Amino acid sequence: MVEDLSPNASDIQQLAALWEAGCKTSHSFPSQDDERWQTDTLFVDSFSFDSSAVRMDDSRRQESIIRFRDQLVADALDPAQHFESLDSAISDRLVCQFQHSALDSKVSSETAVNNAQQLLLRLPAVPLQIDLTSMLWGNPSEAKPLAGYLFNETYIDERSVNPRSAWAQLTVVSLASSAVQKLALLVTNSGNARYSLGVCIRSFVDYISELIDEASNSRSKDDSDVLGNSIVNAFLWTTWQRSIMLLYWFVLKTHLAFGYDREWDSLLALRGCSQLMNPSIRATLYGYANQNHVSMCSWAFKLLRSSRASIGLDFRRFHERFAALHRDKGARCQFESDGPCDGGHPLSCGRFLDKRLVQEEQSLHDETCSGSCKKVVWDEKSYIQISGPTAIALQKSSRKVTYTQANEHTLAISHVWSHGQGSRPHIGINRCLHERYIGIAKASGCRSYWIDSMCIPDAHDLRSEAIGFINRIFTESKITLVCDKDLMGIDISTPTRELLESILATFFVCDWNVRAWTLLEAMKGSHAIHLLCKSNRIISLRDILTEIHQTGSVDISVLCLAAQHLIPSSTDSFGKRSSRQSTEVAGSLLSHRHATRENDDIVIWSLLSSTRVFGSAEEMWRSKIRGRIATAYLISNTPRLTVRGFSWAPKTPYVRLIGYGPSQDLLGPYNSFEGSNSEIGQITSRGLVAEWLVYHLALSDAPLYQDAPVTMVSLSISGERTETVLPGHRIRNNCWATALSFRDEYKHVVLIQPLVDSGSKSYDAAKNRGESHGDVFAICASHNQERWTWKAVQAWPSAVPLPLLVTDELLIE
Repeated sequence: MVEDLSPNASDIQQLAALWEAGCKTSHSFPSQDDERWQTDTLFVDSFSFDSSAVRMDDSRRQESIIRFRDQLVADALDPAQHFESLDSAISDRLVCQFQHSALDSKVSSETAVNNAQQLLLRLPAVPLQIDLTSMLWGNPSEAKPLAGYLFNETYIDERSVNPRSAWAQLTVVSLASSAVQKLALLVTNSGNARYSLGVCIRSFVDYISELIDEASNSRSKDDSDVLGNSIVNAFLWTTWQRSIMLLYWFVLKTHLAFGYDREWDSLLALRGCSQLMNPSIRATLYGYANQNHVSMCSWAFKLLRSSRASIGLDFRRFHERFAALHRDKGARCQFESDGPCDGGHPLSCGRFLDKRLVQEEQSLHDETCSGSCKKVVWDEKSYIQISGPTAIALQKSSRKVTYTQANEHTLAISHVWSHGQGSRPHIGINRCLHERYIGIAKASGCRSYWIDSMCIPDAHDLRSEAIGFINRIFTESKITLVCDKDLMGIDISTPTRELLESILATFFVCDWNVRAWTLLEAMKGSHAIHLLCKSNRIISLRDILTEIHQTGSVDISVLCLAAQHLIPSSTDSFGKRSSRQSTEVAGSLLSHRHATRENDDIVIWSLLSSTRVFGSAEEMWRSKIRGRIATAYLISNTPRLTVRGFSWAPKTPYVRLIGYGPSQDLLGPYNSFEGSNSEIGQITSRGLVAEWLVYHLALSDAPLYQDAPVTMVSLSISGERTETVLPGHRIRNNCWATALSFRDEYKHVVLIQPLVDSGSKSYDAAKNRGESHGDVFAICASHNQERWTWKAVQAWPSAVPLPLLVTDELLIE
């Protein structure tokens, strides 16, 4: 069972010694480029400065990292002292000064150590295995080179992909490193809102990932070097994964204390590891046990794990908690299918478009109803008489509901139509549902309730007016009540910690959480989201998150950061009204979510990012002339407008299907990400003006870039890695081929990449996108090199060398 925690996760005496040493330490740390990053609590010695405190250039720093890596491998070759040597070397790079900041509450040594230990015990005992070396997968009794490296020769980890693998028994995996223990002491005993501390912890996490990459780059065939690299990799990966979870726990701690703060999202933009690009490793990390509960929608899970906050996280307990409630339920992604959808695209899942699963009117009955009650419908006259946002008065009625103005005492209901409450005001909803919400509203201290089925009429003018008030309704509501059939079947009469974790696991992948309209409603009503459960009991999402964050599994609680729209906002009036997102952030969130009604995606996009509601993408983008856009946000396969001046502008935030039946084409794997820290482009009446890294397509370069040889990598039983070129096989560069196809119509074609904001370097997609496809280019074409037209987005194969890129300003019209 994943929740069984290792008693070896930390040593209370070592924690006490680390705390005492950190309290006595007094250093003056080097100045940071940004004063917001300056802290007197933590310094990460990641070879950014030399012994004279002079900042090293990239070349000198890389040389230092390689030398340090080589020393780690040498230290790992001593079985008797390998852990102590590696632990000391990494811990020394992390300089802590506990209780030095005025922002930290003063705690006793006993309290500080207990806080840290309790947090460490809530981490997964054994990280998922990342090293592919055969010796770490085999039975440890048969892995003779590992003698002296195992913590417990008889311990078997039943949770592992291979339960008899040596991985779980390695000392470097079983024990929490001193660096991890230092971080646990920091995050549990430091004050909230320490953004500078979060930046420093993130820099340590990124530094460890650099070391992992360096250890992975070794091509030595010497058996001892292979063993040393494997041990170092295991130690670094374990430290990296645990450090990520501690960083995320600290970020969530601040969000829960003060309300969601978007500035802290930058702390989730981790560097990542090159090994995460390995398909086998990604399958191990993210594909664990999904086949054991077919009721989970594969697309919903992909949506969760594709967030940049999910990098390196452990989903084993998430799957276990979900299965505890839903293991025996059947799949419902496809009509009359025994399996879930393939997870490739939302429109490959029948929950969105299959008319046999999604009916226009699905008004079910409350569980307490016999099923014979009649519908209540709208009173059009009462509705029209209300000025401003309209809600339903808490009055039982024989036939028609009475309307009142929505305000801060309104219960706002957010639901999925196909789960039994979708309808239209003139059709109505069953009386039992009306009475259900009257009862819940009164019990919650509300004076009215709002539900789209009864409050958004079909008539165009009335519908437009009602949609224009949605932000205000959810922002001002006392409670936003989530209604989803998976949640409504959960009995919360005895809310144990395990049950609360199962509720969170269910919530993260439920139908409600993959829709576009519900995303909007969640973000606007995030100050008071409640979940409707069995027997019409409701429970606060804020209370669940707080309880799990403080006492439950760290790996479950931090998954909330992969669904930022669910993080509770502040309850004060300013906090509730600050949920507006940038065009880029709103667009990236919606790129993964489906809205059934045509143009609803544009309506939702504008509701999330502006004070106006737009009915078309062209209207929205024209309103932004003289505005700005992050160029990296545009590197996606969202369809573009065909209007002059806006060929670069997405005509929807959502990656849709093109064609039908056999001609159906999933629009590539390049989803939208918000492009934070990338070069800013100026939106003008003539088009988009911005600087890019540019390669001008030259036909003479075809032998260099059009394809590459295919190589096969194999591992021997000792872990030796061999690369073999397969004769007669070549990898086609689709990016080159696509660009070349535009030469038939245009004289000039360029490949462009975004720059880092105010810099000359390429935007680091692997760090900022959350998932990376390597180098991705936009392809533009021109007749005269003065005005360019946006044509396509394609990935450049890693096996093909990159072309020479130069900085240039382009007008894309």
